[in-house]
Amino acid sequence: MASYPSSNLIQPGSHDHEYRADILVIGGSVAGCWAALSARSAGASVILAEKGVVGEAGVVAKASGSACYTRPGETAYNDKLIHSRHAAACGLDDLAYIERIYEESYRIGLQLKALGFQSAYGLPTLDGSPPSLLAFQGPYALLFLREQLLQAGVCILDRSPALELLDRDGTVAGAAGYNTKDGSNWSVRAGAVILATGGNAFLSGAMGTEGTTGDGHLMAAEAGATFSGLEFSGHYGLSPQGSPTTKGFWYSSATFYDGNGRELPANGWESVADVGRAILETGAAYASMNRGNPHLKAFAKTVSSIYEHFRAIGVDPFTERFPLELRYEGLIRAAGGLTTDANSATTVPGLYAAGDVTERTHLCGAAMSGAGPAIAWCLVSAKWAAQAAVAAARPAPPDNLALRGLGGIGLRSDKAASAAPSATIRQAVQAEILPIEKNVFRTLSGIQASLAQLDTLWDQADSGLIPASGQNPRHTRETAAMLAGARWIYRSASERRETRGLHRLQELPQADPAQQDRILVSGLGDIRLQRVALTPSSTAPQPA
Repeated sequence: MASYPSSNLIQPGSHDHEYRADILVIGGSVAGCWAALSARSAGASVILAEKGVVGEAGVVAKASGSACYTRPGETAYNDKLIHSRHAAACGLDDLAYIERIYEESYRIGLQLKALGFQSAYGLPTLDGSPPSLLAFQGPYALLFLREQLLQAGVCILDRSPALELLDRDGTVAGAAGYNTKDGSNWSVRAGAVILATGGNAFLSGAMGTEGTTGDGHLMAAEAGATFSGLEFSGHYGLSPQGSPTTKGFWYSSATFYDGNGRELPANGWESVADVGRAILETGAAYASMNRGNPHLKAFAKTVSSIYEHFRAIGVDPFTERFPLELRYEGLIRAAGGLTTDANSATTVPGLYAAGDVTERTHLCGAAMSGAGPAIAWCLVSAKWAAQAAVAAARPAPPDNLALRGLGGIGLRSDKAASAAPSATIRQAVQAEILPIEKNVFRTLSGIQASLAQLDTLWDQADSGLIPASGQNPRHTRETAAMLAGARWIYRSASERRETRGLHRLQELPQADPAQQDRILVSGLGDIRLQRVALTPSSTAPQPA
């Protein structure tokens, strides 16, 4: 098995497989696939690198879901849709921007239909309405996109996690990585790079999140990118105990109870904090889907992750109570991520981003972004990123021009290395992020204690977290990304002295009108914070 090059000098012969393309897309779920197809349809040569298998990777491939979109001429419906999460956004969303996103997602739905996409095979809907134009029945939808990619001539690198971005005089000019199947390494020289690597669930076990460990965030930070909204990350999904699914379609159709059988006051997504408190204070929480409309049972049977679980344990969830657990979904269904402009460009030249890897406060404010808004954003930001990247991309650097690999912690170190076991560090990071008593209900003292522990881990990892000779470097880089992400989250949380949306601070349980702003985050070892006033989003790109 080959090892990953120890030198950061990228030149001919430095990697086992060397490629060139106009556009490199990193990440192969919905956003990555649509970015690659959009760039290819604009005439660019495209390579798509995915750490799993394109067609199987990502949350949507496992969980399914439908994208939000406006309907031409249906003013009342559109207005309700655009405002549907406005109250939960806590003053940080941008309604005009949301409208542009949903208008664009409708156009993308028509594009997909023209390609032959069958939206959810006409399966039942939750409210009995006609099937959605953009209902992604996971396995079918992602395999359909894979087929389209291959037909369009996109080069797919499966089981090929990107480990680092490549730099050419301050501009991102490709990436390099590792093939986990055969142990070879690879590099791609590209005119521009689009990150579509998803968010970070810190390996919580939530369905479909096993590959979403913040890799894109780490690589972008090493290139100098900026983040925002990371404090709005205290998001957990409700799972039937023993099941990894966090599908939320049933939350509003359920009654929730604490461990003593007392009915909890809320249902829907607002119930997450109540359920968490019940688990901490009474030792358990339960639910029953006993408030559903006549369509709920038919719809639930189409969601195999839910239906098969209850069938296996012999529980009728519509009449019986079942125990719950909370699973962290973090930056996948939350709001924080890479800051991008109206063209989905990051703050680093040559680097674009789409989907859950980006900040989404303009879309959902301080609240969760999951389901319809998230899938719409994946598609729309991918299209905008592809259009801008193709328009701005320089030719891929020639083979004889040396590039610089930007990968550091978890890949290579310029310090005297001492052993820093990846598994131990990973578990220690999870111990600060996953427990609901630390991240659903934050306290100032708890945040500072977590930061002290995470900073100590960073010092250890900075000098000693590198793959051993011949070892798969994916594990150490994922650990480094999780560690970096946890430090950014709690640094941002320590700055926001209020409760707003998914940032719940026990000492200050109310929102402060003076803090209706954004916290920008950058840096790795030395983390820098900057508060900036909230401004409307720039004009989004016009439809092609």
